[in-house]
Amino acid sequence: MQQLLMYSLCFASAALMGVASYPPLAERIRRALDRRSFEAGMRLEDMFMNLRQQDIRLAYAIAPVVFGGLAWLLTERWLGGVFGAAVGLVAPKVIMVNIDRIRRKRFHNQLIDGLLLLTSSLKAGLSMMQAFTVLAEEMPAPISQEFGLLLKETKMGVDLMEAMQRMKKRMPSDDTSLFVTAVLVARETGGDITHIFSRLVETLRERKKIKERVATLTFMARMQAVVMGMLPFAFGWLVYQMDHTYFNFFIKDEMGRMMLLGIVVLQIIGAILFVRFSRSPI
Repeated sequence: MQQLLMYSLCFASAALMGVASYPPLAERIRRALDRRSFEAGMRLEDMFMNLRQQDIRLAYAIAPVVFGGLAWLLTERWLGGVFGAAVGLVAPKVIMVNIDRIRRKRFHNQLIDGLLLLTSSLKAGLSMMQAFTVLAEEMPAPISQEFGLLLKETKMGVDLMEAMQRMKKRMPSDDTSLFVTAVLVARETGGDITHIFSRLVETLRERKKIKERVATLTFMARMQAVVMGMLPFAFGWLVYQMDHTYFNFFIKDEMGRMMLLGIVVLQIIGAILFVRFSRSPI
């Protein structure tokens, strides 16, 4: 731990000296930190995670130093430290995106239970807003947070249609769109909302079953794609450990550098296509 701290401090000192020697660069970095911390703060507020702006800025500033120092410690090369610092620049955003993705997944998993609770409340004689209040009080987060915010917005004078559209924007998915559309159509036409919710629950359950079946049937194919994507890196590392001069052609020769660039570009394109195709269209 002490060695990691020492390497991190050395890497940070060198980075700060380089930045301080060029004031325009320091100003651009400060503006970038302010912009990224502000955007992150707004996104965290949408996830009901209230953090101070100073803490977010500190996280964005420290992450490149920590990742750069750790990479320098592991590789004992400046190039490794620079690569680690580059990873640290995007690490906070990646973490935040994953937190948001997990929260949305939990919301969608709770939506069926929430619809059942709304149906029971409406059958008991409660109004739509009273049913939303019951859901916000009885269900766990994040669905209770979203419906609690919807109730607060309507109490402040926001129209229900606009409040539900905002919720759909915060939790974008086909399931949320179906729910919002059902509520708004029933509100405009005066249909039997309990019957609509019952049919919607059946639809969402069938969609969930189909998604799980598709994920099960494509598991082996997705695992093969991941293995094939990691195979070139594992093979390159193994060959480099056996013979350090084996890849000199790709570094010293112009044709080799062009081939290496083509390999990297094709690998990135393959990864993008895999991510695109692995997303469920259902």
